Order: sequence, then structure tokens, then C-alpha cells
Amino acid sequence: MSCTEESDDHWSYNDPSKWHEHFPAAGGMSQSPIDIKSRHTIFQQYLPFVFSLDHTNQIMLTLTNNGHQITAILSKDFENQNQTNLSCTGGGLNGKFNFVNFHLHWSRKDRHGSEHEIDGHTFPAEAHFVYKNLETQQIAVLGFFFHVIRSHNEENSEWKKYSHIASLLTNIGDKMNCTFNLSHMMQIESRRFFRYMGSLTTPPCTEGIIWTIFLDSISITEESLNLLRHNVMRKTYRPIQPINHRIIHRNYNH
Repeated sequence: MSCTEESDDHWSYNDPSKWHEHFPAAGGMSQSPIDIKSRHTIFQQYLPFVFSLDHTNQIMLTLTNNGHQITAILSKDFENQNQTNLSCTGGGLNGKFNFVNFHLHWSRKDRHGSEHEIDGHTFPAEAHFVYKNLETQQIAVLGFFFHVIRSHNEENSEWKKYSHIASLLTNIGDKMNCTFNLSHMMQIESRRFFRYMGSLTTPPCTEGIIWTIFLDSISITEESLNLLRHNVMRKTYRPIQPINHRIIHRNYNH
């Protein structure tokens, strides 16, 4: 996860095991991502997530190559002109959480790329939608897995658009504006998820982050992922971290 706390110190995905040398939090006991063992999770009922209506509109966002990922934040011009409200409540979160950014994690090949794992299973990519409670400064991240399909007709059109635009941002600092329908990107209604407390998955790896990991994956083509792999970055994920004594909840019955 990036862009919630910026760090000027150099770091890379080449050796995440050394992050703690410069970012002490990375050596903490509640780090993310993790391998979620579904049999060891505890059922918990949550109220449904409620998203502001702007999530269903085409909203202007700015995509930026920050050297580690391609992040999408609300366009300042669009925000000023339209007073856009991108926020969510419910889902076991306390208070109102405002949209901060979304970004995607991937790897060189389809067999890996997601940060979180489910029962040791990895996915070719994982998206993070970052929200923040402006009153408490609490950060919540919604995580979504992807599966690769061959049919372009079945591909999520918003993620296809993201991949094509992001693949043009080949240099650090490159930016481009594009409209996205966040609701269509997340497809969050009535979906199964896991909930646990963890950390940012990029330095400074601050802990105390509320993670919601959705189990049902989103469709994307290998062509779209290859656009990112070949034009932007080869690898953008952190390996799994020890769960230690954390409790992981799920919102569905087996």
C-alpha cells in the first residue's frame, strides 16, 4: 500500500527483508501482507459497506508513477470543481472513511503477484483501495484479488482501462488523468471478505491498518497485466509476513 504515508528514503522490492533496517516498523509483530488460513478464521457479522453515490459515477483521477507503483488519486481540478465525495461507512468500520488512492500489485508471471495469500494460494494481482477517517486518522484498506481470463469480453473494463493508461507512465513522476467508476472496479456488493489488523505493505510499514480482503476475484486478461510488467515495473509486491497471534475474522459461514 502506498501514498498514505510518503517516505523519501530509498527502498525497493528487490530485498524487502531489509526494509526494517531503515524502517523499524517493518520488523513489527502485526505486518502485512499475510497468508490467511481460512480454517482458522472466526465468523463475525458485519453491517454492509455503504459507499457514497459518486462511486458509481465516472470520476476524474490522476494516475502517477511513483517509482514503486502506479497510484490513482482524486484529480485536484476535478475535486475543486465538483466537490466530489468519495467515502464509505459500514463494514465494521467506525465512522466515515474518505478515499485516498487505489493501486495495483503484480509480478513477472501469473503464478504470483498478489500480496496476500489464501491458504497458500497466490493470485496474479491484487488491488488496494485506501480510505482514511479524517477525524481519527485511522486507515482502512480494501484488497481485491484478480484471476486471469482469455476472453476480452469478460474482462473488467475499468481495470483494462487502468492497465492501458498506466502502461504509458514509464518514467518516475509521469502522470495522466483518467476517469474511473470505482464501484465497477470493486464490485463489492454482497462479497465475502476477511478482516484483520495489519500494516502498510510499503515503507514505512506503519501498523494499525484495518484490512478487508475480499475472497471473490476480479477478471483481467494476461495482456493487460503484461502491459504493466513490460512497460512499467516487473514486480510490485511484498512477501507474506508472520501472522503471529492475530485473530482473523470472516463475514461468511463455511
